[in-house]
Amino acid sequence: MPSGFVIRPAMPAEEADLYAIHRAAMEAYVTQTWGPWDDAWQQDRFAGSWPDLRLAIEVDGELAGFLDLDEQGPSVDIATLEIAPRWQRQGIGSAIIRAVQARAAELGRPVTLQVLKVNPARSLYERLGFLQVGETDTHYQMAWHARG
Repeated sequence: MPSGFVIRPAMPAEEADLYAIHRAAMEAYVTQTWGPWDDAWQQDRFAGSWPDLRLAIEVDGELAGFLDLDEQGPSVDIATLEIAPRWQRQGIGSAIIRAVQARAAELGRPVTLQVLKVNPARSLYERLGFLQVGETDTHYQMAWHARG
């Protein structure tokens, strides 16, 4: 894993940079699932979905990704975890998910997420103990429970 890895609250002023990461990380999967990328629609959706808890991921001072969490329901939901392609496959996503799992275990709650069926990140989630608990036409729904 890269040194200098930091998770901090994202700032609204970073929205354009975070959107660029979203597009770089997700455009191929969105295109495979729904057809051509509609940038105007994606930007509107991204701008309208700023969550209560959006965390920026920095590596050596560079914005490398973001995590959207929802802890309001019965689970800790990973609404979004996107890492810029140049930082993928370096252990960052695994470290973040493990941290979320530790937080959920402290709260006595499961971790939930959805992953596009065409996204190979599913194998990462499975390696970290997530199980498929449902599916839609486009997504696998997954959950992790702390071992008792």
